Amino acid sequence: MKKILITGGEGLIGSSCIEFFIDKGWSVISVDNNMRGKIFGEEGSIENNVKISKKENLEMVRGDIRNKELMEEVIKKVDAIIHCAAQPSHPRSLEIPLEDFDINAYGTLLLLETVRKNNPKIPFVFLSTNKVYGDMPNKYEYKINKRRYDNSQVDSFDESMSIDKCGHTPFGVSKTAADLYCQEYAKNFGLTTCIFRCGCLTGKNSKAVEMHGYLPYIIKCAMTEKKYTIFGGGYRVRDQLHGSDVAGAAFEFIKNPKSDEEGNFGIVYNLGGSIKNSISIYETIDAIQEKTGKMLDFIEGKERESDHIWWITNTDKFKKDYPNWVITKDLDYIFDEIIEHHNDELQLNIEIKNKKYFKQ
Repeated sequence: MKKILITGGEGLIGSSCIEFFIDKGWSVISVDNNMRGKIFGEEGSIENNVKISKKENLEMVRGDIRNKELMEEVIKKVDAIIHCAAQPSHPRSLEIPLEDFDINAYGTLLLLETVRKNNPKIPFVFLSTNKVYGDMPNKYEYKINKRRYDNSQVDSFDESMSIDKCGHTPFGVSKTAADLYCQEYAKNFGLTTCIFRCGCLTGKNSKAVEMHGYLPYIIKCAMTEKKYTIFGGGYRVRDQLHGSDVAGAAFEFIKNPKSDEEGNFGIVYNLGGSIKNSISIYETIDAIQEKTGKMLDFIEGKERESDHIWWITNTDKFKKDYPNWVITKDLDYIFDEIIEHHNDELQLNIEIKNKKYFKQ
């Protein structure tokens, strides 16, 4: 039986990867120290986030990826790695820039060096972010179309976008450093790395807070009648990708690692929900009301530093290399899953209406 290490295994994407790979017959080692709970408080804690039946194929390690001895022991005995552990919030990074760098950049570098010294042939998938592009997307032209912004120049963003001459926040910088280290360790040391620059990733296990996890958090606010702050206006657009579809993409690479045009690993892919899973904040508010009968109470807040006005991911490069990968969870599924999860978690009793609200 093959064995995979998933760092940050109790978070949103990590827990999705655990479930996905166990279903595929793999054994999983998860390393997580619940840093999310320390950064965001009890509401953001991922304690007891992993709830699967096949526990015999899962080893849960409560530990820090910066613990060299621990990671050396684990990495020696696995056949692949998905690195999800991170400080994930760009507004929070402005408050804790040193800790943000230590977790995201230094933590990733330590993992890469440990792999290089102890198990250099295994695939290494890194969950990067579209924040490596900073606020470069905001330099495009936008127009209001009903309840959202439309980009007047492109219909999505691919990997050719520059990462220079724009604002990133410390989070964007630390993830960019980690992203580039993953590329360099492939080019200079021969590691088999893959970098996913992700848009909005979502699902029921996000443990969303105001500073991170917009879609589950806004749904939770509406269901619990908590006032929500829209930072920078409600026409802004994000595409949504379910955690299980991220796990599916990682699985495709691990099965059959691809190199870039020059034959090097360290390949970069933009990964997100694309146009069909894109939605604005105002459209989200409308959808929540249609599905739950709850009208969100919100106020307008100022623009967040280096936040994207509009992001829709171009996944053509990944789909060309891995044509078997498709987005399996649409917006209706994503909304309904999150609503049902909050119903159970908060002991609410809100009936889901309009299960086919979104036009395909």
